[in-house]
Amino acid sequence: MNIFSALETVIERPETLAAEAGPEGLGRTGMLGYFAGTLGFFAFLRMFSAVPPGIMSFSVVFILLLAANFFFASSIHLFMDLTGAKGRASRLFLAFGCSDFLLALLVPLAFFAKLQVLNGFLWFCLCLLAVVYARVRLVRRLYPVSANKALLSICLPYAGLGAVFFAVSVYAVAWLVWLVV
Repeated sequence: MNIFSALETVIERPETLAAEAGPEGLGRTGMLGYFAGTLGFFAFLRMFSAVPPGIMSFSVVFILLLAANFFFASSIHLFMDLTGAKGRASRLFLAFGCSDFLLALLVPLAFFAKLQVLNGFLWFCLCLLAVVYARVRLVRRLYPVSANKALLSICLPYAGLGAVFFAVSVYAVAWLVWLVV
């Protein structure tokens, strides 16, 4: 089965994600989705000179996005398992890769943003919202839960990282004031 038919199965019949066998070719499609999404994200950042050029820089971004998605999929699966919803974390991780195909849309949007036809930040945020919407729908298909619980499970890892970042920032400011005084 080729990658396009696996992607078509995930889009047209997402209930096959929760089936015992799962869609054929989901692993290759998910990893290609991560690669294409990272490539689109990297090209978007590169057009605005936010990252240095080169294959090493792309590799670092790719590994960081893979690690972040692995963390998010595992924490979402843990939350769902603790609340009684049964599913598979590996399929969730690979399904998130299929949703990352949407990040490839950042390349044409960056061209229009550089021509000052579109606002780059606005379209970046809209593209991220589309990815979050796709992930909520995928979580609803993998775990038999409501839309609100799926949205909560998607937002919890981000909220946790935000809380950790805020606590570290407060501690850093307090430490800096202590050094000065």
